[in-house]
Amino acid sequence: MRYRYRIEERRERRIAFIKLIRRLAIFSLLLLVFYTIYLISGGRPQLSEESLKRLSLLPARKTIELEFSKPVSSIRVVVEQEGKERPLLYEKLSAPVSRINLDFDTRRLELKDGEALLKIELSSGLFSKRSYSLKTQIDTKPPALQILAYTPYVRQGGTGAIKVKAEEGASVYLKFNEHTYTFYPAEKGYFLLLFPIRLDDSSASQVYVEALDPAGNSARQSLNLRIKEVKFKEDHIELTEDFINRAIYPLLGDEGRSLSPLDAFKRINEDWRRENIKKVEELGKRSEPKALWEGAFLQLPNSKVLAGYGDIRHYYHKGQLVSESRHMGYDFASVAQAPVPASNSGIVAFAGFLGIYGNTVIVDHGFGLMSLYGHLSEMTVKEGQYVKKGQTIGRTGATGLALGDHLHFGIIVQGYEVNPTEWLDPAWIERVIMPVLKER
Repeated sequence: MRYRYRIEERRERRIAFIKLIRRLAIFSLLLLVFYTIYLISGGRPQLSEESLKRLSLLPARKTIELEFSKPVSSIRVVVEQEGKERPLLYEKLSAPVSRINLDFDTRRLELKDGEALLKIELSSGLFSKRSYSLKTQIDTKPPALQILAYTPYVRQGGTGAIKVKAEEGASVYLKFNEHTYTFYPAEKGYFLLLFPIRLDDSSASQVYVEALDPAGNSARQSLNLRIKEVKFKEDHIELTEDFINRAIYPLLGDEGRSLSPLDAFKRINEDWRRENIKKVEELGKRSEPKALWEGAFLQLPNSKVLAGYGDIRHYYHKGQLVSESRHMGYDFASVAQAPVPASNSGIVAFAGFLGIYGNTVIVDHGFGLMSLYGHLSEMTVKEGQYVKKGQTIGRTGATGLALGDHLHFGIIVQGYEVNPTEWLDPAWIERVIMPVLKER
């Protein structure tokens, strides 16, 4: 009996041991499944696709922002070329971060143009690590850049043109004081830009062309521009209750009920104007990369000028200055609801209500050049429609901030309204613009 008891005891122990092994196996399997799910769901830190793209091609010198799918507590980056490793970055962070800057300098690292290998180790904790081994191409040669022709003498509110030759695949910009304008590829290896001289540009203190290649290397050349200052007309306008009741409150609708007459006027003249200018600027960045226009632009037939470009308007109420504005186009008037022709051929970029401009049509003529037709009583074209020079696109009216039937005509260059008189003048176009466009 004692022997039989021992056999049963051993069998029970063996069964218990097998059960324990099974439980441990099931637990390990579950742990493996949960860990796999954890990894698949982004448990380990990853470099963003944009970061991987930035690392695929490296210039002579650059600060590269690395972005992670989850905060990392440590990062190590080395670059290997011809069997030799150079440390780029090693950080053990006191607090986890979701992004970090990597300073890359080929001269300091003694790297050559050609292929290299980036080794990156990321850690977000003991069980949350990831390693990368990325091939990268090092390119330290700046892109070729040659200024072929440009307009050296320009007027405040006017337009300039510049043509350059640069490396294919490069992005070319004009830095004009605090503004940046992007060149359009004109033909193989050539880039063209029409640029505005803003009314507050009394001097060209910092003007240069910059070409950036895909790696990020840059080449610069300065321009010697001379800006002729222009004396603009100034109007002093006394605001009356009658004017605000007739012209301002109807535009505001329900919004105007809670506003005083002066607040209502400032809402239109300042806030709406600022919003409308921003909209025009956004539209100006979406121009066709080719010339759709030909020759001088057309003025509204049989029309007289009611107001000129750049006019400064000071608004007073009971002798106190309350607001100001600049008139950024020409006001033409003929007869009520006169047919409005497209001043040149192009594609309708906008057709709709645009605040102070009322019912407005904007036609894109390519290379950042557009024309604007405001205060229309009727619009006969749609966005995306191609229109020919002289084709009727609407009728004059008094919509928006207008007291009488007329056309506000504007010329837009890179999203900024410039002086239309230059573009209405065939001699100016032939003398100033065409020689630059034709230069090779």
